[in-house]
Amino acid sequence: MSLYSIRNMAVEIDGKRLVDGVDLDVAAGKCTAIIGASGSGKSLTCLSPFGLTPGKTFGTAMLDGVALADADAQQMRRARSQLTGFVFQQPLTALTPHLSIGVQLQEASAQAGAPRLSRRDLAQKLKRVGLSRADERLDQFPHRLSGGERQRVMIAAAIAHRPKLLIADEPTSALDAALRGDIMDLLDELREEQGLGMLLVSHDLASVSGHADELVVMEKGRVVEHGPTAKILAGAKKPYTKRLIAATPRLDEPAPDLPPVGEIQLE
Repeated sequence: MSLYSIRNMAVEIDGKRLVDGVDLDVAAGKCTAIIGASGSGKSLTCLSPFGLTPGKTFGTAMLDGVALADADAQQMRRARSQLTGFVFQQPLTALTPHLSIGVQLQEASAQAGAPRLSRRDLAQKLKRVGLSRADERLDQFPHRLSGGERQRVMIAAAIAHRPKLLIADEPTSALDAALRGDIMDLLDELREEQGLGMLLVSHDLASVSGHADELVVMEKGRVVEHGPTAKILAGAKKPYTKRLIAATPRLDEPAPDLPPVGEIQLE
């Protein structure tokens, strides 16, 4: 049974349908990844059911038994603050610049109705996401941290209230290759520990292929291919998916046979 499901979802902004006919499921403890080029409708698909985008949303979205399309203000607030955690691609803009890291973690927990956390508990949450000198970090502001450190803070805030669903919208796009791998490994660990369902958005198939159980491939607002990750990677049917796979670098491929540097002719 799915923790989260979307059926026949469409999104219209200013009368233009940007997403149409999307179906997907996220199971508890599993990861479903939406991949596609920029502008394919990935983020709209993730955020629109929660009222986090402009325009109108059609279709159905069920989260842990809550019908989001029919939810009143209180139910939607619970869905966003208690049942779901959000990790965004630009933590420097998603985090509040004039509030310390400790205050923001405390607020993230309080919004879900959790009791006030001790300083020790807050530091422990930062340690769990791999931040060194966790107690010191609580008094720092976002601009004092590196991009990777800010993303870890964002993850800590997203899971502070132990949500059932984690939505990660391009969580590694602003990071270098080594940090991308570290963040994805961390998300996998947290998903396994807490039994989280994760909906992951990415334009980078290489970053998600080893982490997602299901792939949803989107092009121009529509799903063009959907299924188990291994099955799609081994036998994609749609030309668009084949192009995405072909453009994905593989570490097990031999290096191209290039001539020695001295033999390369420069024009």
